Amino acid sequence: MVHTFFHSIIATSSVILALIGLYLVAMIWPKWKKMEMDVIKARVFLNKKFLERNWLYVFLSGAALALHQLLELMISMNYIPQDSWVSELSGTMEFIVMLLLVTLAFEWYRILHTGNKITGK
Repeated sequence: MVHTFFHSIIATSSVILALIGLYLVAMIWPKWKKMEMDVIKARVFLNKKFLERNWLYVFLSGAALALHQLLELMISMNYIPQDSWVSELSGTMEFIVMLLLVTLAFEWYRILHTGNKITGK
């Protein structure tokens, strides 16, 4: 019972995060298209903290996705039972990927929708 409840919470949270991510991307895209590329480059490449956070989010989401896929492969090959805690860990890794990608989209939203450079504070 707890197993199913935890899975439902993770799945619901992932859907909510996905909708937030879609909203952020929908807000970023028109702004991106209207801004001069030199302004975008200046805001991004002159801001070391912004770049470091972006690379960290990309790296961590890739690592979490790789772990999720490895666990799913092991479950599908019957090395690990489907109803084990590892299955929950796999779902949690999937949620973490979504969280990191939405955070990445939010960082881009902030830098494109503010008149000032993001200082990383």
